[in-house]
Amino acid sequence: MRDAKKIDKHIYHSLYMLAKGNQFKNKRVLLETIHDKKREMSEEKALAEQAAARKSRAKARLERKAAKTGDKSQE
Repeated sequence: MRDAKKIDKHIYHSLYMLAKGNQFKNKRVLLETIHDKKREMSEEKALAEQAAARKSRAKARLERKAAKTGDKSQE
C-alpha cells in the first residue's frame, strides 16, 4: 500500500510499528485500521479547508467594513 501511494509515510510507520508489536491479529483488521486512518485524514483535511475558507471570508468582510467606515470618515 505504501508503494501504491495509498497511505503516506507517517501512517505507514505508525502501522508498521503496531504490526511489529503484534497489535493486528490478521490482515483484515489491519486493512480496517488503514481505512479508518484514511477516513480520519480526509475529514481533518476537509475541516482545515473549511476553516481556511471561513477565515478568508471573515478577512474579506472586515476589509469591506474598514473600507466602508473609511469612506464615511472622509465625508
